[in-house]
Amino acid sequence: MKLNRIKRRSSGPLILELTPLIDVVFLLLIFFLVATSFEDVKSGIKIDLPTSTIRELKEVKEIQVTINKNRQMILVYKEKGIANEEKITKNTLKKVLSDKINESKEKNVLISADKSIDYGFVVEIMTIAKEAGASSLDIDTTSAKK
Repeated sequence: MKLNRIKRRSSGPLILELTPLIDVVFLLLIFFLVATSFEDVKSGIKIDLPTSTIRELKEVKEIQVTINKNRQMILVYKEKGIANEEKITKNTLKKVLSDKINESKEKNVLISADKSIDYGFVVEIMTIAKEAGASSLDIDTTSAKK
């Protein structure tokens, strides 16, 4: 099998255009930025966490209950590695939390409550989480600035 060489018509210099190459690189960059799922454990709910001098960093939990200063709750959970958020009320918390705990490998629940929430309400949420089947409960805090 013989290969024929393609002959150029003009004998001018060969110029490599970089503009289309740069366009393709930027398009790929935009595609990967949009396609990447950024996991944000902190949900869209604004909370001011209490501070603590003792801070133990643990892996991100599969199930997190976030409570803002108006007592609005969001359940953040991982499903197939993707973080999901679901608004819940105190009345629906036990059922929804029980379903998520049963589907979870870890039975841990992280509670992130605004520091202005009274202690009794947080204890009620902890009780509901334990009744729903949580094996352990963690309270989220921020580190104290020195």
